[in-house]
Amino acid sequence: MNVFTAAIAISLAFDCFSVAIGSGTLREKFNTLASLRMASSFGLFQGGMLLAGWNLGTKLVNIIGEFDHWVAFLILLAIGVHMIYEATKLCKEENRSSLAWPVLITLSIATSIDALAAGFSLPLMGEGILMAALTAGFASFILTIAGNYIGSRSRSTVGKKAEAFGGAVLIMIGFKILLEHLLS
Repeated sequence: MNVFTAAIAISLAFDCFSVAIGSGTLREKFNTLASLRMASSFGLFQGGMLLAGWNLGTKLVNIIGEFDHWVAFLILLAIGVHMIYEATKLCKEENRSSLAWPVLITLSIATSIDALAAGFSLPLMGEGILMAALTAGFASFILTIAGNYIGSRSRSTVGKKAEAFGGAVLIMIGFKILLEHLLS
């Protein structure tokens, strides 16, 4: 796994971090059990969705091989722009204090949709999946716990800034892929 694949995997975890901060800000004290449940669910979904996206991408890589760098660029650009847009929305976080299973699963899916699209782009870059999925899952797990802790301690908007940073990183990686193919 190269540094750019690792950056993609870790950048995707910033959605989890943002949601976890939102959840943490709704509590006065850090809740270890709730944080571990959320972190486990987010980590599993991030890694699983990245794997599912990669599986789809491997089936299409031969079909779109001549313009795969454009596809990878557009996917990463769209994900990055979406993350930045979500970070700039002024709406109040939804009810993230409740960790009932339906809410937790819904949040897990919502935070990992970007991983599905990013996973699709990995075969287009000639990248493997196992380490990327493990890195995304582990980073999501750790950042979710950190986000819950930070949110419960600070009750601030750090999460939105982290989500915007993750989006910017994905956009930069997309431009790098495009430039490498266009200049080679």
